[in-house]
Amino acid sequence: MPNEAFPSLDLNVVIGQLARSAEAIRALACAIPKVAAQWKPAPDAWSLSEVLAHLYDEERSDFRQRLQWMLGERNAPPPPREVSGGGALEGFLAEREASIAWLEALGSPDWDVSVDLTFGQGAEAETLTFRVGDMLVSWVEHDTLHLRQMVELLHAWYAHVAPPYRTAYAGSW
Repeated sequence: MPNEAFPSLDLNVVIGQLARSAEAIRALACAIPKVAAQWKPAPDAWSLSEVLAHLYDEERSDFRQRLQWMLGERNAPPPPREVSGGGALEGFLAEREASIAWLEALGSPDWDVSVDLTFGQGAEAETLTFRVGDMLVSWVEHDTLHLRQMVELLHAWYAHVAPPYRTAYAGSW
Protein backbone atom coordinates (compact mmCIF):
# COMPACT_ATOMS: atom_id res chain seq x y z
CA MET A 1 0.00 0.00 0.00
CA PRO A 2 1.60 3.33 -1.02
CA ASN A 3 2.26 5.90 1.66
CA GLU A 4 -0.04 8.88 0.99
CA ALA A 5 2.29 11.43 2.60
CA PHE A 6 5.31 10.11 0.70
CA PRO A 7 3.92 8.16 -2.29
CA SER A 8 6.67 5.74 -3.31
CA LEU A 9 8.97 8.20 -1.53
CA ASP A 10 8.53 10.77 -4.27
CA LEU A 11 11.52 13.07 -3.91
CA ASN A 12 9.56 16.03 -5.30
CA VAL A 13 6.98 15.63 -2.53
CA VAL A 14 9.74 15.58 0.09
CA ILE A 15 11.46 18.61 -1.44
CA GLY A 16 8.15 20.51 -1.46
CA GLN A 17 7.52 19.64 2.18
CA LEU A 18 11.02 20.74 3.22
CA ALA A 19 10.53 24.05 1.37
CA ARG A 20 7.13 24.64 3.00
CA SER A 21 8.48 23.73 6.43
CA ALA A 22 11.31 26.24 6.04
CA GLU A 23 8.77 28.94 5.19
CA ALA A 24 6.63 27.99 8.20
CA ILE A 25 9.69 28.10 10.47
CA ARG A 26 10.55 31.55 9.11
CA ALA A 27 6.99 32.78 9.62
CA LEU A 28 6.79 31.48 13.19
CA ALA A 29 10.21 32.86 14.08
CA CYS A 30 9.12 36.27 12.82
CA ALA A 31 5.78 36.03 14.70
CA ILE A 32 7.47 35.71 18.08
CA PRO A 33 8.41 39.11 19.53
CA LYS A 34 12.18 39.71 19.68
CA VAL A 35 11.98 40.13 23.46
CA ALA A 36 10.60 36.59 23.68
CA ALA A 37 13.40 34.97 21.63
CA GLN A 38 15.58 34.31 24.70
CA TRP A 39 12.68 33.56 27.06
CA LYS A 40 12.18 30.02 28.33
CA PRO A 41 8.90 28.76 29.81
CA ALA A 42 10.95 26.63 32.24
CA PRO A 43 14.64 26.44 33.16
CA ASP A 44 15.12 23.16 31.30
CA ALA A 45 13.11 24.25 28.22
CA TRP A 46 14.53 25.68 25.01
CA SER A 47 14.09 29.29 23.98
CA LEU A 48 13.17 30.21 20.40
CA SER A 49 16.80 31.22 19.83
CA GLU A 50 17.94 27.76 20.92
CA VAL A 51 15.40 26.05 18.66
CA LEU A 52 16.58 28.10 15.68
CA ALA A 53 20.25 27.42 16.48
CA HIS A 54 19.46 23.71 16.66
CA LEU A 55 17.64 23.79 13.31
CA TYR A 56 20.59 25.61 11.75
CA ASP A 57 23.04 23.08 13.18
CA GLU A 58 20.97 20.14 11.96
CA GLU A 59 20.57 21.61 8.48
CA ARG A 60 24.25 22.51 8.23
CA SER A 61 25.87 19.42 9.68
CA ASP A 62 23.38 16.59 9.98
CA PHE A 63 20.61 15.60 7.58
CA ARG A 64 22.04 16.65 4.20
CA GLN A 65 25.58 15.67 5.15
CA ARG A 66 24.55 12.27 6.50
CA LEU A 67 22.49 11.56 3.39
CA GLN A 68 25.45 12.53 1.21
CA TRP A 69 27.60 10.17 3.27
CA MET A 70 25.01 7.38 3.13
CA LEU A 71 24.73 7.67 -0.65
CA GLY A 72 28.48 7.92 -1.21
CA GLU A 73 31.62 6.68 0.47
CA ARG A 74 30.66 4.81 3.62
CA ASN A 75 34.10 3.50 4.60
CA ALA A 76 34.82 6.77 6.40
CA PRO A 77 32.88 7.65 9.57
CA PRO A 78 29.82 9.89 9.23
CA PRO A 79 30.56 13.61 9.28
CA PRO A 80 30.91 15.26 12.70
CA ARG A 81 28.16 17.58 13.81
CA GLU A 82 28.96 21.23 14.41
CA VAL A 83 27.33 23.81 16.65
CA SER A 84 26.55 27.26 15.28
CA GLY A 85 26.77 30.75 16.65
CA GLY A 86 24.43 33.63 15.81
CA GLY A 87 22.34 34.33 12.73
CA ALA A 88 20.51 31.07 13.17
CA LEU A 89 17.34 31.83 11.19
CA GLU A 90 19.22 33.29 8.22
CA GLY A 91 21.77 30.48 8.39
CA PHE A 92 19.06 27.84 8.53
CA LEU A 93 17.23 29.31 5.53
CA ALA A 94 20.44 29.54 3.48
CA GLU A 95 21.39 25.95 4.36
CA ARG A 96 17.86 24.75 3.55
CA GLU A 97 18.17 26.33 0.09
CA ALA A 98 21.46 24.45 -0.39
CA SER A 99 19.81 21.24 0.84
CA ILE A 100 16.92 21.61 -1.60
CA ALA A 101 19.31 22.30 -4.48
CA TRP A 102 21.27 19.16 -3.57
CA LEU A 103 18.10 17.06 -3.32
CA GLU A 104 16.85 18.37 -6.68
CA ALA A 105 20.08 17.16 -8.30
CA LEU A 106 19.94 13.69 -6.71
CA GLY A 107 18.18 11.80 -9.47
CA SER A 108 16.80 8.43 -8.35
CA PRO A 109 18.75 7.18 -5.33
CA ASP A 110 18.19 3.78 -3.77
CA TRP A 111 16.10 4.60 -0.68
CA ASP A 112 16.84 1.17 0.79
CA VAL A 113 20.62 1.57 1.09
CA SER A 114 21.31 1.08 4.80
CA VAL A 115 24.11 2.01 7.16
CA ASP A 116 24.80 1.57 10.85
CA LEU A 117 25.05 4.78 12.88
CA THR A 118 26.37 4.86 16.42
CA PHE A 119 24.93 7.32 18.92
CA GLY A 120 26.63 8.08 22.21
CA GLN A 121 29.97 6.86 23.48
CA GLY A 122 31.37 4.09 25.62
CA ALA A 123 28.93 1.87 27.49
CA GLU A 124 26.08 4.23 26.53
CA ALA A 125 26.73 3.86 22.79
CA GLU A 126 23.92 2.46 20.68
CA THR A 127 24.21 1.41 17.05
CA LEU A 128 21.11 1.56 14.88
CA THR A 129 20.57 0.70 11.23
CA PHE A 130 19.02 3.39 9.04
CA ARG A 131 18.05 3.37 5.38
CA VAL A 132 18.44 6.42 3.16
CA GLY A 133 14.62 6.64 3.04
CA ASP A 134 14.47 6.57 6.85
CA MET A 135 16.84 9.53 7.02
CA LEU A 136 14.91 11.46 4.37
CA VAL A 137 11.50 11.15 6.03
CA SER A 138 13.08 11.80 9.44
CA TRP A 139 14.29 15.13 8.06
CA VAL A 140 10.71 16.16 7.26
CA GLU A 141 9.48 14.91 10.65
CA HIS A 142 12.28 16.78 12.43
CA ASP A 143 10.93 20.03 10.96
CA THR A 144 7.41 19.10 12.09
CA LEU A 145 8.53 18.40 15.65
CA HIS A 146 10.27 21.77 15.91
CA LEU A 147 7.36 23.61 14.30
CA ARG A 148 5.20 22.18 17.08
CA GLN A 149 7.79 23.28 19.62
CA MET A 150 7.79 26.81 18.20
CA VAL A 151 3.97 27.01 18.35
CA GLU A 152 4.09 25.81 21.96
CA LEU A 153 6.68 28.51 22.77
CA LEU A 154 4.48 31.18 21.19
CA HIS A 155 1.49 29.96 23.18
CA ALA A 156 3.50 29.87 26.43
CA TRP A 157 4.88 33.36 25.79
CA TYR A 158 1.40 34.86 25.41
CA ALA A 159 0.17 33.00 28.50
CA HIS A 160 3.16 34.49 30.34
CA VAL A 161 2.59 38.11 29.27
CA ALA A 162 -1.24 38.19 29.15
CA PRO A 163 -2.05 38.57 32.89
CA PRO A 164 -4.00 40.28 34.24
CA TYR A 165 -5.91 39.62 31.04
CA ARG A 166 -7.21 36.21 29.99
CA THR A 167 -7.04 34.38 26.70
CA ALA A 168 -10.17 32.32 27.43
CA TYR A 169 -12.07 33.78 24.48
CA ALA A 170 -9.52 32.19 22.10
CA GLY A 171 -10.54 28.71 23.22
CA SER A 172 -8.74 26.07 25.22
CA TRP A 173 -5.28 24.84 24.34
